Amino acid sequence: MLLAAVNPADRLVAAGDYAPAGGLPEVIGAEGVGVVEAVGSGVAAFSPGDRAIPLSRGNWVTHRLLDAGDLIAVPASLDDAQAAMLRINPATAARLLARLALPRGARLILNAPRSSVARWVARLAARAGLEVLDEGTDAPAEAALDAVAGEATGRLAERLAPGGTILVYGHLSGRPCMIPSALLTTRGLTVAGFSLRPAEAADLPGARAALYADLAVLAAEAPELVHASFPLDEVERAIAAAAERGRRGRILLSLDT
Repeated sequence: MLLAAVNPADRLVAAGDYAPAGGLPEVIGAEGVGVVEAVGSGVAAFSPGDRAIPLSRGNWVTHRLLDAGDLIAVPASLDDAQAAMLRINPATAARLLARLALPRGARLILNAPRSSVARWVARLAARAGLEVLDEGTDAPAEAALDAVAGEATGRLAERLAPGGTILVYGHLSGRPCMIPSALLTTRGLTVAGFSLRPAEAADLPGARAALYADLAVLAAEAPELVHASFPLDEVERAIAAAAERGRRGRILLSLDT
């Protein structure tokens, strides 16, 4: 392993506020990038020296042993830092928009607008001809993306047009979603949950690789900002830095030391 990003889900797991689908205990680390050191005799897709993104959790380590099918190849155009941040947030943004299946011209609202997922949603929504509303407008939206839960879910619901949909994909508040029941009944709103890995389960062969190839091109064209990088033995400092308010850019762990 070369680098791993500190994802919000990692912070929740470390704090004991979130148990992944596989349960606890587990090695933390939702995303990262490594270099292949050796391959089995039946492996043709990778060779020693290739860079790869693990699809499974457990990336805050120095080495991993994985099936070739659990890896995504990293194109030469993408540097290590951007590759380390590609696994979760860009794919989450892409699949959230795919799940909503909004027509061109539709309006979308979200919270946690400075998050990496929100920035990727904005990029991909613009490409799809969707309008992402800011917090300063009263225009109704056809859909909402909720990364916070708690009372924030209700605030998003208030901004939805009749028949609108809220997708809840995060738990940053640590509280249950709270929506006035009158909004649900009078506007006929739909509230649904989203998680990346179950959404990937229905992928057709080659679809996941094609998605990441597209996202890698976008990441190389407009790289995400890195705020700081910490060695693995300073993981507590890295988690604290990732939780700082007003921080610009992602926090990385350097693993090849």
